[in-house]
Amino acid sequence: MTNTDAPARPDRTERRSRRRPIMAFALAVLATGGIGAALTSAAWTDNTFFSAPAAGATFNLQGSTDGTTWKESAAKNSIELVVPAEKLANLLPGETRTIKLWVKNASSVNAALTSTVEYAPGNPATDFTVKPTATITGLAASLTSSGSTATDEFDLVVTTPADWPTSNQGKTGTILVTVSATATN
Repeated sequence: MTNTDAPARPDRTERRSRRRPIMAFALAVLATGGIGAALTSAAWTDNTFFSAPAAGATFNLQGSTDGTTWKESAAKNSIELVVPAEKLANLLPGETRTIKLWVKNASSVNAALTSTVEYAPGNPATDFTVKPTATITGLAASLTSSGSTATDEFDLVVTTPADWPTSNQGKTGTILVTVSATATN
């Protein structure tokens, strides 16, 4: 009598034994992933978002010789604010002349002010031999960006010495006033 039960083929048994660890690993990964997903989806989450628009300040200093007409006059080589010549014409020894000038802060921020006074380079043949002193008085240290303290009236004071030499008769000079501003909070 022959045995009908054939022994299992060795290659099938080997295949099954190789598949078992792979299947076990795959099931473990799926189970862990499923539990992790279930835990994650069970937690509540929330977000808060912020937006912050930003803009640069504007900064613009203007001047005036009459307190009503304002100009930028932003370049030393093309000055737009010129004091009328008659204000400093016919200077005599020992004389002081005061000229009103104005400055305005047309900016969105405050401005700290400084000033300088100098004579423009000229022609030695026609320049004063002794230049009159020229100073700024009454200039505010700072201007606000709006309101009554956004403008300031100040003085250019020009004085000739009492012993001003006669060599200055008919001579000339151009005074340059610079008001500088620095933006501040």
